[in-house]
Amino acid sequence: MGSPASAWTIDRLAAHAGMTVRNVRAHAARGLLPPPRMQGRTGFYGAEHLARLELITHLQAEGFSLAAIERLVDATPNQTAERALSQYLEMLTPWQAEPPVDMPREEFASWVGVHPPHHEMLTEAGLVEDLGDGSIRVHSPGMVRAGAEAVRLGMPLDALLETRRMVLEQVTEVAENFVDLFRRTVWQDFVADGLPADRFADISDVVAKLQPVAAQTVMSAFRETMPRAVGDLVREASRVLGEDGERS
Repeated sequence: MGSPASAWTIDRLAAHAGMTVRNVRAHAARGLLPPPRMQGRTGFYGAEHLARLELITHLQAEGFSLAAIERLVDATPNQTAERALSQYLEMLTPWQAEPPVDMPREEFASWVGVHPPHHEMLTEAGLVEDLGDGSIRVHSPGMVRAGAEAVRLGMPLDALLETRRMVLEQVTEVAENFVDLFRRTVWQDFVADGLPADRFADISDVVAKLQPVAAQTVMSAFRETMPRAVGDLVREASRVLGEDGERS
């Protein structure tokens, strides 16, 4: 008969979580785990510690740093930190990235509609991943297809990939500003009130609606600035044509 879930040593907890004891100790040292139940000089861990470790692993897989997870735990009362983390993950659901598409490598050219399909450049950019069995995984398939359309319009792929890199940097800053605004206002008030369960649906609704608001803001800004950029191009072409006419 196995030991009860409330009486695991740190070694057993680590084994259940699929971690090393060193990692578990590191999480505990950062305050990410509640203290164990002590019997003499031995600490015993329970199901709540395992759930916390599994949640930390999940958050890290979603791209959260340990420092970010630590800040979230510190920002909540100890008795609600676990619930806060779970809710935070749940609220990310509307913001999940576009799922990748797996396909045989030889089908990629017809799928993307570009010949040659530029596997190497796209792999270098992290948009295509070789799965090693004759298959590939296309990350951000919508972006890849948009890039393919731009290539068909005559734009070189290397320049498009550089533009993508710059756009991602700028959009990342925009996203961080929106999230920080949410954190400093709606989320901070929710945490200060003790994360009341009857308001969680409202908070989740705000997060879900923030996505189209942010997207519309970015698109509106683009529509406002793009005509000016195109206008500059037209004026530049007009000046060149005028100068050529004067010289002829």
